[in-house]
Amino acid sequence: MALVLLSGVLTSQGCGYTNLLAGASSSPEGPESAIVRVAVRPLRSDSAEPWLDRIVGDALRRELDLRGRLRLVDDPRQADLVLSGRIRPLAITSSTFSTYVVAIEYRVTLSLDLEVLRRSGDVVRLAPQGLSESDIYLASQDIEVLRTNRLEALRHLSDVIAVRVADSLEWIALPERSS
Repeated sequence: MALVLLSGVLTSQGCGYTNLLAGASSSPEGPESAIVRVAVRPLRSDSAEPWLDRIVGDALRRELDLRGRLRLVDDPRQADLVLSGRIRPLAITSSTFSTYVVAIEYRVTLSLDLEVLRRSGDVVRLAPQGLSESDIYLASQDIEVLRTNRLEALRHLSDVIAVRVADSLEWIALPERSS
């Protein structure tokens, strides 16, 4: 019986590490104080690609919704952080050619300009290096197949960038600590 009690006390002490991103378990005010409310404003698209603003916006919302510390809200007035910005024009270049100088693959680059408005009124511009990514998709003589391949590449790029944005928002939301 004493051994069971001793093991229970030892396991309840934990390892001593604190997850700064989670914050909920170490917050003296309770788990709700660690939740950061985030609003995502519709992104302006400077690209000619149809529905790209919705694809990128959906990827951002999906990723933010997966994060335990971030809670999506519809009203920016209720948010601790408001994400807004624009999608730059897509850069599409031929990547691989056949012996007959026909493009076999294309490279598409998705780039965003995003900023975060804090409740305090401070504006934080996210680093452009993490908001740009490229992918390769297969060319096709069938225009619909080509479009579908490009769309899948853009969905993948949107997901990759959304993870980076969510990571940045979690860091921005960390409470400032005095040394």
